[in-house]
Amino acid sequence: MGRSSTSGTERIRIFIGIATALWLVAAVAAVIDRDTLTAVSWSCMAVFGGLVAGGAAHRSRGIGYLTVALVVVGVAISMGVFLAD
Repeated sequence: MGRSSTSGTERIRIFIGIATALWLVAAVAAVIDRDTLTAVSWSCMAVFGGLVAGGAAHRSRGIGYLTVALVVVGVAISMGVFLAD
C-alpha cells in the first residue's frame, strides 16, 4: 500500500476549493432568486473559502481574522434567515 503524494493540507485546500465553487454557485442562485440576505451569506462563505484555499489566511494574521469574521457573519445571517422562516 503506497501513500498518496498529496499531503493532508493539500487535500483540505482541494476540498475547500470545491466547497468555494459550490458556495459561489449558491450565491449566484440566491441573487437570481432575489434573496439578498441569503446571497450575502453565501458570498461570505465563498470569500472565506477563496482566502483559505488560496493560502492567504495562513500567511497573514489579519486576513486570518477576516476569514473567521466572514464565517461568523455568513453563518449568523443564514441562521437568522432560517429562524425567520
